[in-house]
Amino acid sequence: MKLLLLLPLAAITFLTSCGSSVTSSLSSHEKFIKRDDYKQTYDTYRNEAALKNIDRAQTKLKVSIPNQRMIVTQGDTVVLDTPCTTGRAGKRTPTGTFKLHDKQADKRSNVYGTIYRNGQRVCGGHRYEKCPGVSGKFVGSSLPYWQRLTGDGIGLHASGSVKRYPASGGCIRLQPAYAKQIFGMTKNGTPITVTNS
Repeated sequence: MKLLLLLPLAAITFLTSCGSSVTSSLSSHEKFIKRDDYKQTYDTYRNEAALKNIDRAQTKLKVSIPNQRMIVTQGDTVVLDTPCTTGRAGKRTPTGTFKLHDKQADKRSNVYGTIYRNGQRVCGGHRYEKCPGVSGKFVGSSLPYWQRLTGDGIGLHASGSVKRYPASGGCIRLQPAYAKQIFGMTKNGTPITVTNS
């Protein structure tokens, strides 16, 4: 009995429960990412306790291109892990670490949208690739909760078209509720890392 009192708690757990100590030592987020459907699910991990005490100065974002997930942390604590959609082949989202800027809750695209003439739609999509030379009034696509990563138009924003595979024109699409929540957790200068891991 004296020997057991000198052992660390983790060792006692291991001695008394064998393999179960590994599972019990995992955080709820670690359990979430070990799910068999992690790369396919639209579920979002939420750390409700941490979400009650957000300090925008401590927020960091990480995007995993292979997993098509965005992880939001406060210091070392994961507060959200949510699906996202990054750029498709030929329009890949750039990797690296960036600082968010040009935050706009209600932005319209300068490149994607619809051209109207006399109130009629005449062309839609990428205005320079699909509609070159088409004249009329251009109305950019809505990009709610816009946060810019790069000077050449890559950012993250809300979208009703979040897929579980790369499908965007380079931006990072988020489900609307989470785009709004993340918008409120960041500030100009918040770091975001986009990785191929």
